[in-house]
Amino acid sequence: MATMLDRTILGARFSSPLLSKPATRVCLSTSVGGAFVSRRALVLFSALSCYLQAAGAQTLPPPQLSPDAAYNQVLQPVEITHRSIENWSDIETAALAVAIKQAQSACSTRPPKQFTGEDLIGLARLCTLGQQWPAVLDAATLYLQTPSAATPSSPWATRALAHQIDASLHLDQPATALTAAHRLLQTRPYTDVSQQSTDELLHYLQLTQTADAIDLATERQPLILAQLRNAVPVSPLTASPSTLTPHDLYTAALALPMLQQLNNQPSAAASTFTLLESTLPSSLAPDETILITRSRRQYALLGTPLPHVPARRSLFGVNETPRINTRYGSATVLLLFPDWCAQCIRMAHQLMPTLVRHAGEDIHVYGLLSESTTPVVPPSKPPASARRRSSGEPGSSPNSSSGSTNGKPASVAELLQGTPTLVVASEIPETLFAATDFPLLVVTDHNGIIRFVQVAPENAFAAGSLVDQLATRVAELWPPSPAPPGPSRDPSRDPRSHVKTPIPIPIEEQRVTRGVDILRNQLP
Repeated sequence: MATMLDRTILGARFSSPLLSKPATRVCLSTSVGGAFVSRRALVLFSALSCYLQAAGAQTLPPPQLSPDAAYNQVLQPVEITHRSIENWSDIETAALAVAIKQAQSACSTRPPKQFTGEDLIGLARLCTLGQQWPAVLDAATLYLQTPSAATPSSPWATRALAHQIDASLHLDQPATALTAAHRLLQTRPYTDVSQQSTDELLHYLQLTQTADAIDLATERQPLILAQLRNAVPVSPLTASPSTLTPHDLYTAALALPMLQQLNNQPSAAASTFTLLESTLPSSLAPDETILITRSRRQYALLGTPLPHVPARRSLFGVNETPRINTRYGSATVLLLFPDWCAQCIRMAHQLMPTLVRHAGEDIHVYGLLSESTTPVVPPSKPPASARRRSSGEPGSSPNSSSGSTNGKPASVAELLQGTPTLVVASEIPETLFAATDFPLLVVTDHNGIIRFVQVAPENAFAAGSLVDQLATRVAELWPPSPAPPGPSRDPSRDPRSHVKTPIPIPIEEQRVTRGVDILRNQLP
């Protein structure tokens, strides 16, 4: 006769909810059969196996970052905010201004030809702080002419080449920067300094000299893949700041297929991405797996339709439909940002001027403000300089009558009223765009196919800067089909020809009216 323990294992008094699942019942009946009375050990083993099998079939919780990696992630808002000098306090910016002025003076009294060896690297560093770019370039070039620069183990040659690249870009000499970058990749070990310098150059060239950027990234790719292939797990607590983690290397390696996508070379991008995926080590630390998966998700957006973005409301007007117009124009530009990102809010004030600049090109521009559960409110009495920076105008304050409610500080949504900004839920950037760094720029072509996803610099919406270049390039590489010619119209039958000439509108009012009209064209 079966004992109480036998009956409990078989489910007569089994309290687990797993036993109610069909898979568990089937497993028990087929494993035990009729032998459960005579073969108690088999019964116990089979029942336990079935229980574990059913438990494994449960939906597992998503993998979690380690505590140290989670600590770094939750500090991202602080790091992103401090990334922009415009967000620093008056005391910090004043101290920085003093340091720059002193560095300028110290650099000007130390001609590079007076120094040799490592002192030239120190001079390049000093003059970089003083923003004396010709002196930086001279010091770096002189060091690279010394015998010690040819020593393979010397880290200073890498630093000198990095200074050459940085100074050349500030002097708008991309050809000099390219020469230094090729020398860096060909003669020096690949380090975090190499990656940072070449990343800077690739961003500079990606739209103006795309072919050169692809050539440079192609030369760099084998160096990255070699390190990625041999990467070993490193604890975040013991890794040095200069350590290139598998995620760092993977993100850098994605630059090449992203450039190929931007150059309308999808087949080449697919081959590059396949090789990258095959190079990943079979064993990665959980943190690295999570971060790489997130980067992979974001890259996979390229070449796919823009997902539906559920919006809560439009900040342009209370009566506007809060959604992205699916007639995407020649290009649609999205700026994704959370309500704690101060520089993003300043950038959102440039959305309307960008629309005006592209008035005849059918460019659509939207801000996507992800709203926290608890709305972020600016400080009640911000410093004077912070008030000026928030509004983008000297002496203006977000607490003025146009941006406050009963004397209280304006919320972020109130500060952006009248801009082409849509308010979305806080989870939208991550769930739809795998976004954890901001501000994120997403650009589609006329069919709504995503062609560009990248963290934007703060000057992205300045005239002639990143967004202007992107809008032009996307329209050139993926041009919309020409509209069919409409029927000819007899001007004499146009009712508007009989309307009296209106009184001229002041220039400023014309500008505002023009911006509103352009925005209306992109609204659904």
